[in-house]
Amino acid sequence: MVLVSTPLVGNNYLMWSRSVKVALTAKMKLSFIDGTYLKPIRNVEECKQWIRTDSMVFSWIMNSISKDIPKAFFHAKSARSLWLQLESRYGQANGQMIYNLQKEIASISQGNMDVVSYYTKLTMLWDELECVDPTPDCSCFSQRSMADKIASTQLMQFLMGLNDSFDAIRSQILVMDPLPIVDKTYSLVLRVESQRQGQLNIEDITNNAAIMVRNTAFRKAVGAKSYQKKKTYVDKKNLHCDNCNRLGHSRDTCFKLHGFPDWFKDLTE
Repeated sequence: MVLVSTPLVGNNYLMWSRSVKVALTAKMKLSFIDGTYLKPIRNVEECKQWIRTDSMVFSWIMNSISKDIPKAFFHAKSARSLWLQLESRYGQANGQMIYNLQKEIASISQGNMDVVSYYTKLTMLWDELECVDPTPDCSCFSQRSMADKIASTQLMQFLMGLNDSFDAIRSQILVMDPLPIVDKTYSLVLRVESQRQGQLNIEDITNNAAIMVRNTAFRKAVGAKSYQKKKTYVDKKNLHCDNCNRLGHSRDTCFKLHGFPDWFKDLTE
């Protein structure tokens, strides 16, 4: 069994480890790697059950590692031991990574991206930063204050990166008291974008319909002129002159009766 879709290749440890923790939490097996469920030593049956489950978790993690990873990890004695070795080898966060992520977050802007793509990219950067520089885990008042501070910072980062076309909704959000969370703000901005897109679609349909009407009228006009020319030409062939007894003209335009024009004389010379 594979816990995560993307295996560990080394430089993706932070996101990989978080995905593994989520998967193990869903299977109620996280305690086998975080050290909260140690191997029983007094009850034989419990010890056997623990070994079976730990071996299963061990195999899940190994199946989620790239084949290019050194085989030395296979000799780990437990899932917990394997996890600590991987963390020691690949999980050392450093100031450079934190700096790069903070810099990218500060400079990101929507640009040519739609709102969904922009928010998704920003969220991924926030998640990576949390992996590298996690928020302290506690239930005290300071923890709640820190969480509120992070939420406020993320809201401002999201609003600052939006295109100028969202100035109106941005101004409305900034005067709200209390400020909405970033997810709620994202929903509001996305709704504005959807409404604009709907209006553009209606305008496109209207413009296309007008073009079709003009083209149809033009084709009809051209067809009518062509038909009229064709009709005149056909009618002229059927004309008969009772003066010279020839076809193609009438008595009113007969050259023998009214005289030949100069261009006709030049043509016959």
